Amino acid sequence: MSFYKLLSTIIFFFLASCSNENLVPVKGPEGDPNLELNFSQFDDIPIPVNSKLIREDSIIISRKVGWSGRLVFDTSENQIEVFDFFRNELPKFGWKKISEISSESSLLNYQNNQRFASIQIFEKTLFGSKVKITVTEIE
Repeated sequence: MSFYKLLSTIIFFFLASCSNENLVPVKGPEGDPNLELNFSQFDDIPIPVNSKLIREDSIIISRKVGWSGRLVFDTSENQIEVFDFFRNELPKFGWKKISEISSESSLLNYQNNQRFASIQIFEKTLFGSKVKITVTEIE
């Protein structure tokens, strides 16, 4: 084993042992390509009906409790309908509003006890909307 491989292995195990939670890349450059990302994995965030997950733009890190990362999907609803959907549904899932802005592209910021969610909604040119949900852990 070369010196650099040994050093890399030692650093990897050291960093892994420093973390109090194991991070598991589900989708992204280091994710397992055999794990298929789907909406059923996100039971703490409402997803509008008729939404289509954009797997190549989504990067999800699973944790023992909750998930972190970016979830991207298209929906057949227009931007205002999607904005209203999240305003009405997020509190039912335990999320509390921090701020909301509705304009050409909308932004909603919510948090629950452990995490912060930022939701961007973009009107698509011809039909529907594109939604990006970024969730991070609150330290």
